[in-house]
Amino acid sequence: MKPEVKAYLHPNPPLDGGTITNLWGNTYELKNRPFLEVELFNFAPGKYAIEVLCPVKIKKNVDIDSRSAIVYLYHDEFVNHKLSEVDILISGEEYEGRFKLPLTVHKISGRVKDFEGNTFPSYLWATKEEDIGFKSIIKTDRDGKFVFYYPEGKKLRLFVDDKSYSKTTFECWVIANTVKSDLEINPRVGNFELYDLQVWFTLGLCFAFFIPASLPLYMREKESGWKQHYPPILTKEDRITIFINNKKAEIREITEIPVDRKNYYPSYVVVAKPEQEKLTFPTIVEVEVNSPDKGRGEAWYVHY
Repeated sequence: MKPEVKAYLHPNPPLDGGTITNLWGNTYELKNRPFLEVELFNFAPGKYAIEVLCPVKIKKNVDIDSRSAIVYLYHDEFVNHKLSEVDILISGEEYEGRFKLPLTVHKISGRVKDFEGNTFPSYLWATKEEDIGFKSIIKTDRDGKFVFYYPEGKKLRLFVDDKSYSKTTFECWVIANTVKSDLEINPRVGNFELYDLQVWFTLGLCFAFFIPASLPLYMREKESGWKQHYPPILTKEDRITIFINNKKAEIREITEIPVDRKNYYPSYVVVAKPEQEKLTFPTIVEVEVNSPDKGRGEAWYVHY
């Protein structure tokens, strides 16, 4: 098969936000530098030089040992979100190819608040489940306002929280299987997490899957010996709300599904009927849990 190359620009500005340490003692650096993500497909195993020729000159040597690989190239010149093309030369022992690749970046903007309506200055951190080395991070302004740039065609998993994460708050997630347009999202941060939110539509209904995590007060101290998320069991008293393009949907059914057969942990599928007869795209779905004793939180899903 013919070698193929794709490029994605991550132009969020340089940031040194210190570190964040969660309840379990894991520390993460809140640092960012703009970068170019280069995906390589169908290259024979071996040593290669990946060289950007324009708009800036930068070179990185890599070992490729599989049919697909990802290379990250960091440079402050990549902060320009209006860059429309990158020129890349790839050289190996028996290969040389030059690629002029298009770049498209979209803007995600909004304002972060808590559930009391207060502004919530925080960090927005794009992550990949399968690649812990990947991160693109920004910090909101003091009023919680933000602009986050993300490349078209990539899956988005956006963590939103401050340094109180896992101690007194849990993150809000913004998820999109692919980003195709500019978006306006206004996340709220509380003390309940809806992890791995997935949303799909069929037969006129909306299906929302998530894994819950809760922060009851008596579990927040390190002295408790707690080593994993407290598994909240949701009931009818735990209010679940779904908004589809800002309109409240009618909840039809809530089903509990175990996600770990060895050590029981629940997940949920919520079925809702949209108010709209016809959906416009992107369809932005906001799922909220507001429980009297387990906490309150939300997550967002963008469907195209």
